[in-house]
Amino acid sequence: MSNVNIVVGLSGVGKSTVLEEAMLLADEEYEVINYGDRMYETAKEQGLADSRDDMKDIGVEKYKEIQKDAAESIVEDAEDGNVIVDTHAAIKTPYGYIPGLPKWTVENLDPGKIIVLDASAKELYRRSTSDSGRNREHDSPDDIEEYRQIAREMASAGCVLTGAYLKIIENKKGKAQEAARELIDTLKA
Repeated sequence: MSNVNIVVGLSGVGKSTVLEEAMLLADEEYEVINYGDRMYETAKEQGLADSRDDMKDIGVEKYKEIQKDAAESIVEDAEDGNVIVDTHAAIKTPYGYIPGLPKWTVENLDPGKIIVLDASAKELYRRSTSDSGRNREHDSPDDIEEYRQIAREMASAGCVLTGAYLKIIENKKGKAQEAARELIDTLKA
């Protein structure tokens, strides 16, 4: 059984909150690794970025290399214990959607489970418009619904490539602790 599990979700779904709550409820220890942070650390070590903003200026081929290197470092961390990778299944760009878990990344991570943390499009829109402290990419509930579906499809594709289980957990308003319990139960199964 893989020591790596992946939790994905759109901005505003409450991944950080649910993961923090889940770690308080867990009987086992898990290291939660934000994949974007690990990519930035990798790029910084290679002298390619001084800030997360610099990541967007890295060429496509080098960016793919950084994704691979970051995944390899996460796999090394998983040799010593259970790892949860916090990331996005899909990333919306001005040119369309790109996978947050491309083939070379998800196959390298070889997760036991890919868990989609989700909420309704209307709830995600409400959260994004009420949170002035963060810049969300959601323009309308219809836009969010499309993004949700694309992200689910990309997460499913990751499961097809690796044989990982797919679980969708709803994070309803005010119910983060319930979502956290379901996440822990899923990880233990």
